[in-house]
Amino acid sequence: MNIEPRSILIVTNNYKPYSGGVVSSIDAFTRGLRELGHNVSIVTLDFTGRDQDEPGVYRIFCPIKFQYKKNSMAIPWRATNELKGIIKQLKPDIVHSQHPFLLGISALTLCRKLDIPLIFTHHTQYDQYSHYIPLPGSVVKPVINRCVQWYAQQVDVVIAPSHAIKKELDKRILGKSAYVIPSPISPMFFGSIVNKMVSRPFKLLTVSRFAPEKNIESLLDTFAKLDQKNYSLTLVGYGAQLTSLKQHAYITLGLSQKRVKFIVKPPKQKLIQLYRSSDLFIFASQTETQGLVLAEAMASGLPVIAFKSPALEDIVDGTNGHLVTTQRQMIEYIEALTRDEQLYTKMRARAYKTAERYSIDSLSRCLAALYDRVMATS
Repeated sequence: MNIEPRSILIVTNNYKPYSGGVVSSIDAFTRGLRELGHNVSIVTLDFTGRDQDEPGVYRIFCPIKFQYKKNSMAIPWRATNELKGIIKQLKPDIVHSQHPFLLGISALTLCRKLDIPLIFTHHTQYDQYSHYIPLPGSVVKPVINRCVQWYAQQVDVVIAPSHAIKKELDKRILGKSAYVIPSPISPMFFGSIVNKMVSRPFKLLTVSRFAPEKNIESLLDTFAKLDQKNYSLTLVGYGAQLTSLKQHAYITLGLSQKRVKFIVKPPKQKLIQLYRSSDLFIFASQTETQGLVLAEAMASGLPVIAFKSPALEDIVDGTNGHLVTTQRQMIEYIEALTRDEQLYTKMRARAYKTAERYSIDSLSRCLAALYDRVMATS
């Protein structure tokens, strides 16, 4: 099938030097769309003031830069005016906003004025992150929800990364139905699962930001109830909660540093090595819109045991892992997979098969087809 090349502009408040689900999604779709022949550019904030030297990435000048909870923050100046210059230079066929705030508002203003179709991906349950704003949650959450709802109603199309998020959005966006297109994972995460031996001790892995909403303490509490001689736990990530989590693990729970290891922001190849050398992926966050790291883990043949969250139901189905509601359930499933090698082998194969649904090529084609549909009707 011939695909007509398009000029696509992705607008995001969150990009490198940050890592995480949104950045991974942008990078994966950018790669996939470019491989299909499209011209993709990215506009984001200038977080560090240093030249990034990445082709196709435009950074909006931010005179105010500061650190908040060890994260680089940036506030732009006259962002709409600067974005207007970039749009006039690139002449995009379509603009794809990743956030309903800051640059997302600038993109909306300009797309309406210049008659350019605008798509919005709802990556985040924003109200679940209201504790990052130094105001009472009872005040902040309703305001956030109204802003997101208003923004979603203004754009041409809303994308949800999972059916659970689509269901939630469809309740809020009157007269509009969200499209489900999950974020893809890089091909580098796929590895052979043939002849992979189970480790002794059984190696558990989690990959997450170290932040309160990710519920990491609960994973440590769960691990502490397992027979320590039979298991190890590696926690990969970054975030302001790292020090308190280490204290909780090693001092409060008395866990061994030999059995519980924290690895902060490893290079991509090291992360892949950790996936491939582990036996089981465990996850505790209940604020996910998709849970991209679960797909990454499954690409290395790791079954998943995760605390139940509606957005994870798209990927964890009982044949490739389990969703649980209590620590006791998580422990029982972990111990069952440790004992039953035949069951574990079946789950590994199903996990790998599930990950194949998240390939860059197939999902990028879905996104490109949606772009064409929007441009044809706008």
